[in-house]
Parts: sequence; structure tokens; C-alpha cells
Amino acid sequence: MNECWDLLRKRKVRPLVYEADFSEEQGRQYQASEKRDSNESDLTLRLDAQQKVERLLGFLDERDRGMLVLKEVEGFAIEEIAELFDLNTNTVKVRLFRARQRILSQLRKAKET
Repeated sequence: MNECWDLLRKRKVRPLVYEADFSEEQGRQYQASEKRDSNESDLTLRLDAQQKVERLLGFLDERDRGMLVLKEVEGFAIEEIAELFDLNTNTVKVRLFRARQRILSQLRKAKET
């Protein structure tokens, strides 16, 4: 079942949107969002978020961290990850699930303190 969803997600085509196709209002909103992105405070927030993510990933062992990054950041399919790590696809799924659970438990611990 998960493999079917992975395949459908992989085939999903996202339409290209050109700035010229925006209405005047959408163009103003787009330019305003670009200005907000360039703010120094946004950069600080992004750096803080990046440090938090790196700290959370630090709780995982190297193999699980690699699999999680390949799946969630790089968009690799389970089969591709299994082939790269020379593992069964079910093993990859279980390890990804457990890695996510470890990250969630660390987040819960951080919120409690």
C-alpha cells in the first residue's frame, strides 16, 4: 500500500507558475513575501530552526539519519533507499518509522522542560 502511495507521489506533476501569470494583487503579495524573506530576523529564525533540526538528527545513528534525510529531504523512494543501504524495503520502512518516533520523543521531552 505504501509503495503505491510512493509511486503516486513520485508521478505527481506540479504545474509551473510564471510570475507573468500573476494578477496585480498576487504580484504585490509575491513581492511582499520576497521582502519578508530578506529580513535579517527571518534569517535568524531559519538558523535557529536549522540548529534544532540538526540537534534532533544528532539523536539518531548515522544510518537512520541518512535514510531519513534521503526520504524526507531528498525525496528518494523506499526502494531506492533500500538499494543504497543494501536492506529489505520493509526494514527501511521500520527504521524510518522508529527514527521519526525517536525525534518525536525528543521533541516531547524538550517541550516538557
